Amino acid sequence: MDQNMDWEDIKTFREVMNGGTVRAAAKSLNVHHSTVSRRIDHLEKALGVTLFERRPEGYFPTSAGEDLAQAAGTFADDLVKVERHIAGRDNELSGKLRVTMAEPFATTMFASRLPEFCDAYPGLELEILTSYDLLDVARREADIAIRMDNNPPDTLVGKRLFAYTTSVYAHPDYLARHDFVNHPEQARWLGWTDRESRFPDWTQETEFARVPVWGNFASIGLQIEMARAAMGLVMIPCIAGDAMPDLVRATKRDPTPSRDIWILTHEDLRRTARVRAFMDFAEEVLRDNQAMLKGELQDKVNQSPLVN
Repeated sequence: MDQNMDWEDIKTFREVMNGGTVRAAAKSLNVHHSTVSRRIDHLEKALGVTLFERRPEGYFPTSAGEDLAQAAGTFADDLVKVERHIAGRDNELSGKLRVTMAEPFATTMFASRLPEFCDAYPGLELEILTSYDLLDVARREADIAIRMDNNPPDTLVGKRLFAYTTSVYAHPDYLARHDFVNHPEQARWLGWTDRESRFPDWTQETEFARVPVWGNFASIGLQIEMARAAMGLVMIPCIAGDAMPDLVRATKRDPTPSRDIWILTHEDLRRTARVRAFMDFAEEVLRDNQAMLKGELQDKVNQSPLVN
């Protein structure tokens, strides 16, 4: 058996196990599929065993592959802990910094402010992942997470700021052509989750409790574009709805507080200079945009043609 095993080969092996195909692993690792195949071949040569049965529909682990997967899982968890601990001791304002946040936060608030951060810390290479998925900071999928969450994981530390708000939005033309009092069944909410009822709880505290929910559109960006196309009512964060000049609030009621905004990292990273620098910067940006996050922009207040 060749003793020249490589950690990159082990990581590639785990991704093939998870994805089931070379292409899925290549996409996850952001490498060419030929690189994945080469690393698996190298690992098999190093171990002197066949780890996968190659079939047209994918890679299927042999018994040796299943044994390695179990061992690799424990090894990978231990290695991530070591990497995180080492990174936490790094006080240089240089290197790579990975931040995850929801796309409206990135585009509406952070994009215009990033030049000042990059100018202040030219040695930092910044990566921002715009996703609603809860990337695992403990596993170094991100160094910092800006999350909307009332119960963040206990493994993370950071600062709670304030709650963002939501409201009801629609295109003015959609509001003008529907009679929500006498014929609410002819209008519709644009749905965003699976549901058993056409009248879910989140609609019942609004003026549109008798309007049925239609469809399931998990992306806030898609909901916004459908509302801009005058397809229905949406319940979305004020930071997203107020930024759209062709949407208005469809209600006279004050915005509803939703989840808290947190700036989070792992305990091992909290004292790292580059992590502290961005967390301080992020707090400044979020507090500067507090009025927008809480739906207090005056040019959007009381614009609905409805009277309640």
